[in-house]
Amino acid sequence: MRKMFFFVLTAAASLLMVLTQNAQAQSRSRSETPKVEVGVQYSLLRLTDADVTDSGVGGRVTLNTSDNFSLESEFNFFPQERVNFANGLGTATSRRMQGLFGAKYGVRTEKFGVFGKVRPGFVRFGEGNSPVGQSEVDFALDIGGVFELYPSRPIALRFDVGNTLIRFGSLDNTSNNLQFTTGVAFRF
Repeated sequence: MRKMFFFVLTAAASLLMVLTQNAQAQSRSRSETPKVEVGVQYSLLRLTDADVTDSGVGGRVTLNTSDNFSLESEFNFFPQERVNFANGLGTATSRRMQGLFGAKYGVRTEKFGVFGKVRPGFVRFGEGNSPVGQSEVDFALDIGGVFELYPSRPIALRFDVGNTLIRFGSLDNTSNNLQFTTGVAFRF
């Protein structure tokens, strides 16, 4: 499974590099990419080990250092109270919060962009309405792809799909979790 994952990741990175070289020639003739994006989003996080899908909202700030490379930070809040399996008890309920900070790299034209992303961060399993009242912060790594549409210069529509790896310290376990995010950003 891991060999297949790394093969797909390597193939995607190679494809992005080839597409980037072709798009650079095209991008020189268009207007400059806005440097800052501020967005709101909706996110689904499928927690594989708990067999739970959390639905949440969040925000994102992106700094476009070039047409092909961006630094970004994202914060998501999942308000549903769910069983907190992260503390190893399986009895407490909690809400989740997520923070991711990293980069995306890819190809951008005047109307759309296709990127790969790698963003380390954290997932916090917070205290809920339970007498146990424990919380835990675990390392997360979001690896995936981004598709953006630019209907006008100041607006971007964004669609992310990724594998959010979460390292559960109390369980000594790392899980693969599908995450889908969609949102709108205002570009300055």
